[in-house]
Amino acid sequence: MLAVDQEWKAWLDENLARRCDPAELYRTMRTHGFTVTTIQALMGDAYPTGIDSTEPPPPMDYQAIANVLAREGAQPPAQRFDTDLLQLYTIPDFLTPEECERVIAIAKASLRPSLVTHSNGDDAFRTSETCDLDRSGDAFVKYIDEKIAQRLGIRVPYSEAIQAQRYSIGQEFKAHHDYFSPYLDVYEKFVGDAGQRTWTFMIYLNDTPKGGGTHFLHLDHTFYPKQGMAVVWNNLQPDGTPNRNTMHHGMPVEAGEKVIITKWFRENAYGPMFYD
Repeated sequence: MLAVDQEWKAWLDENLARRCDPAELYRTMRTHGFTVTTIQALMGDAYPTGIDSTEPPPPMDYQAIANVLAREGAQPPAQRFDTDLLQLYTIPDFLTPEECERVIAIAKASLRPSLVTHSNGDDAFRTSETCDLDRSGDAFVKYIDEKIAQRLGIRVPYSEAIQAQRYSIGQEFKAHHDYFSPYLDVYEKFVGDAGQRTWTFMIYLNDTPKGGGTHFLHLDHTFYPKQGMAVVWNNLQPDGTPNRNTMHHGMPVEAGEKVIITKWFRENAYGPMFYD
């Protein structure tokens, strides 16, 4: 079961104590993205009888998801890349040099070989090192996590934990998509209750002397590592289907190293998706 905001748990406990209609509380929670299993666990014996547990969740508003990054007045400003193929933005100096160096130090303490969601037979497909930054155990990681979510406009529960990646000379992540392909046998395993990946928020933590760029194949454009710069893109089409134009290649580092953090957002979680 997903962790639940204390405000939501307090809301449910208060309304159950006031003897509000459990069926109405159920419908409210479903509207705000809670799964049936989570509601059953939270309500216990108060869970209403006669509820159709096969009722689908509310339809996803993909246009609302698509609009969050460029919303009026958001700071720091995002620069839209000139293309109709996908929604792609850069945010220069999103993190300060001090923030970048601190994240690098945390990440390097717990690096492991990077994995892929499924094998394609190429052992050199992804050769970097990875660290999952657990927001529950470090206040600074929690701060970075929230900073990313606030700028995108989508609340933290609708996201994965931040992942850090380090690339030394010669290491790369060959051309791939961040979304989960519906045509693979492992699709249901990785999508689960959280749903498809929506946005990718990637930040370069250091300047790489040579190589290490992120090359978008269908745009024929490469972004090169610049400390603090975020590259952000929507992995989906306006109707919610995967956008194949998001294919990108983490190119081999030719001098120095490249350290980045990546945060992926998802379709489903609990509570409101967007910040007020």
